[in-house]
Parts: sequence; C-alpha cells; structure tokens
Amino acid sequence: MRRALPSRRLGAIALLLCGVGSMAAPVGAALREQAKLETAYRQLLGAWASGDEEGALAQLLRLDQGAPAGGRQAQRLEHAKLAVGKAIARRQPEALLAAAALEQRAYADYAGKRPTLAAEARRAVAALLGAHASADRAGRGSTHGAALFSSLAGELAVRSQATAAADFYARALALAPRQPAALLGLAAIRELHGDYAAAAELLAPLVAERPAAREARLRLAVCLVRLGRVDAAERELRALAADGADWVRSLASQELSRLLAARGDYGSAGAVLTAAAAVLPCDPSLPVQAALVAERAGGAMPLDLSTLGACGEAAESARSRYAHAPTSELVALREDVAAALPRWRRSLAQVLGVAPHAGGTR
Repeated sequence: MRRALPSRRLGAIALLLCGVGSMAAPVGAALREQAKLETAYRQLLGAWASGDEEGALAQLLRLDQGAPAGGRQAQRLEHAKLAVGKAIARRQPEALLAAAALEQRAYADYAGKRPTLAAEARRAVAALLGAHASADRAGRGSTHGAALFSSLAGELAVRSQATAAADFYARALALAPRQPAALLGLAAIRELHGDYAAAAELLAPLVAERPAAREARLRLAVCLVRLGRVDAAERELRALAADGADWVRSLASQELSRLLAARGDYGSAGAVLTAAAAVLPCDPSLPVQAALVAERAGGAMPLDLSTLGACGEAAESARSRYAHAPTSELVALREDVAAALPRWRRSLAQVLGVAPHAGGTR
C-alpha cells in the first residue's frame, strides 16, 4: 500500500514546478526574439545578395540601432548574426564573405557619426570572417578573408585606431602570412610605437619579394637607421634617392642627406638634395634643406623658390605623408576584393534562395 506524500513535500514540489514555469517564460521569449533577429538578418542579406545595397544597409542600420550597445539585445543580435553566418558557411563558405563585406560597408557608413555602431560592425566583420575561416577547412578562401581583414584594418588605421588596426592586420597575416598590405600596415604601427625591430622583421620579407614596393623599402631603411644598421640603411636610401619622382624619393633623399651630413660629408649631402630637387621642383623641402647643408658646411647657397609659383597649391610634404597610415598596398587589394564581390554575392543568393544580382557592384 503506497504512503501518501506529506503535505510539506507536496508544497515543495508545487513551488518547484511554478519556478520552472516562471523561468521557461523568459527563456522562450528570448528564443523567439533571437529567431526574429536571425530572420531579419537573413532578409537583409537577401536584399544585399539581390543587388539592393541601399536597402540592405538601411535594414542593417535599423537592426543595429534597435540593439543598444552593452545591452541584452545587442548580445542577442551579435549571436543572431553569427548563427546566420555559421549556417551560411556550412552551405557555402564563400557566401559568408559577402556578408562580411556588407558589414564592412556598414562600418564605413557608421564610422563618421555613429562610432558605437561602427564598433559593433567591426566586431561583426571579425566574427563572420572567423566563422568563414573555421568552415573553409581547405583554405581556398583564406586569401580573400585576409584581404577583408586588411581592408578594414586600413580604414581603422586611417582613423587613428591603431590598436584595432594592428589586431585586424595580425588576423590577416594568420590567414595569409605574406600579404603585402598587412605586412606594411602592421609594420607602420609597430614603427609608430617605437618597435623598430618588429617593424623591420615584417618589412624585410616584403621588400625581398617585392622590390617595387618603394614605401616598404623606405620604411625598412628608416627602421634600420633607428636600429643602428646604418650601412644597410644607406644602401637602400641611395637606391630610392636615385630613382622615381615621388614623395618616397624626396624623403629618401632627405634621410640620406642627414646620414651623410652626420659624418661630415656635406658635399655629398647637398648633391643628393639638389639632384632630387631637379626631379621634384614643386617640393620646397629639398632646396631649403640643401641651403641648410651648405650653411653647415661653412658656405652659402642662394635659396631660389621662384619655381614654386608654377606649382599651384602646395602639396603635402613627404615627411607628413610618411606619418600617415600606409595605403599603397591597399589599392590593389581592394580592387581584388571588388572583383570577387559579385561572385560572393551570387553564392550568398544561392544559399538564401533569392534571385542573384544581375549587374555590377560599387
């Protein structure tokens, strides 16, 4: 014969069941909200894949604005984007690159006036590209994943967000260890922070593989000077100062002149500057420094800046240009991304079951 449960035990069980029911309600609501966010994200990705870039960005903005940073809704949206991204990557890893490219464009739109949303978009790019790398086990898309990392790193660096830019450049190099844009960009950041050895280590293989990378060669030479490796630096500076008609030649000539003057060879120092000024007549730094070198040598050199009158508005100085985040290697990289983007969007359209975009993209 079964014994009846004591009333106290029955009461405890009833309370436990009520508690489970009360917890299930918010959990169910959270799951429904997550599902809504995932649906909305898939819809805007479908618009992007179909060619409605403006509509997709507008929908993404509304979605992002509805999830204030730091709140639960922002976490749910972050999880929703990643869940959708992983589902896409399981079907076709390449399609996820299109989603990452959309988030990168959103970053560019947000960066000027919506810094909080820009930070969220930046994190979304990193998460989606991370999911792509995990799904792309054969590594066929690693070059393009690295290109998207570097492209956004370049935008971050231009906006003086050096720490975030260094992180993205490092992620790019993890996928493509010899990518020129990432090597040059990360080296410039290391140089900016005084880590000349790390900068030189990044630049040396780039220069060895791409002798035409003049900015990389200049930055390597400057780092070598800072490291006390003057002979190697001078060889590189001499080569750069004898060729080209760009800001790299101007600054290489100025740096070489400083090395020569420091050891008392004022004649050679002045000759380097004069030769560069003949090729770059609109650069006022060169004749001015040539006159200063002549004065240090105990002589005098007439300073004639009359040729500048025909040059129009003064251009940015070579030294100022050097202080900017480098973009020389990003140009070709972004052209490659732009060329691949229509294919990524077609893959995304196929995964999402929408009509692919028939025309080109900006």
